[in-house]
Amino acid sequence: MKRAKVKVPLKLIVDAIEMADDMWKQYLDIEKMEVVSLMEDSYDYDEEDKELSELIEEEWNVRFFGLPSKFDIHEYSIMEHFIWGLPEGRMQDSLENAIRGRGAFRRFKDAIIRYGIEQIWYDYQEEAYRKIAIEWCEARGFTYEDEGKAVSAKEEMPEPAGDDDELTWKEISTEHIIQDKWIDFRRSVYRFPDGSVFEPYYSYSRRDYVVIVASDTDGNYLCVRQFRQGIKKVTTEFPAGGIERKDGKEYGGDGDLSAEDALAAAKRELLEETGYDSDEWKHLLTVPANATIADNYAHLFAARNCRKVAGQSLDETEFLNVEKFSVQEIEDMIAKGEFQQAIHIMAWLLSVR
Repeated sequence: MKRAKVKVPLKLIVDAIEMADDMWKQYLDIEKMEVVSLMEDSYDYDEEDKELSELIEEEWNVRFFGLPSKFDIHEYSIMEHFIWGLPEGRMQDSLENAIRGRGAFRRFKDAIIRYGIEQIWYDYQEEAYRKIAIEWCEARGFTYEDEGKAVSAKEEMPEPAGDDDELTWKEISTEHIIQDKWIDFRRSVYRFPDGSVFEPYYSYSRRDYVVIVASDTDGNYLCVRQFRQGIKKVTTEFPAGGIERKDGKEYGGDGDLSAEDALAAAKRELLEETGYDSDEWKHLLTVPANATIADNYAHLFAARNCRKVAGQSLDETEFLNVEKFSVQEIEDMIAKGEFQQAIHIMAWLLSVR
């Protein structure tokens, strides 16, 4: 039997998007036209929750439809697009700087209050949520009701101002294939600028990390030798490691959640992997690790006049040796394809230019 056309109150979806967090999963019950929620951790379910969970599983994508999660909403991206749509100048530059690194959301909020554009941001954020709600309806073939008026699911929402709008793909649905503390591996459906839809596209979230080009007091560079499972070889590279989050996650979450400062992480990784320390640090660049498929960033540093102050303090999964190389030896390894980490080579070139 063919299902009747579903008309969804748009405000119901927008309100659910505003309430999305890491602790709860939300679903639209199209029979009762209401949003129901379950905790992420099923071991906390009471009898009523278990019954609801079983009903959702039985009626998945028939009566119950999963609503956008915090990972689907991309709050940080909304914030970035808001800034890019502002007039060029000091305010835009200040806000762009505010959202880089630890405490981004807190600094952003302080900045919009300081510049008197807090309400402009909230209006923009609400419109972004509305757009997500519309695209969610569109992907499921639902029509929706907006302020008492039935609106076609094909209606386009205004995009942030910018010359790149005509090139931007729109993500219309996402499936989290693996989502644990190590990685969020996703399968997405995108709409191209010409309106065509294509799938699948795969992407993932992982930790931001640091790379340290470190030289000792004799001008030799500290490298580590370790096995890399991707190419199944032992490689020579610079000390590096992930930026640990104080909330226990390996990736994701709001930019204002507690996380190590990148420089603090760089100092820790250099000390743990090599036993060396330095008082002379320089930030070289922060760059996407792999913009095609991943959303994490690499923070590149140089450390000069490093001194041996301790032994290695390695994690249980780390097996590596420390070796020293001259400038010419590193240049030769790079030229021969024997220095096999692209981001590390970038850090090297930035440090010696």
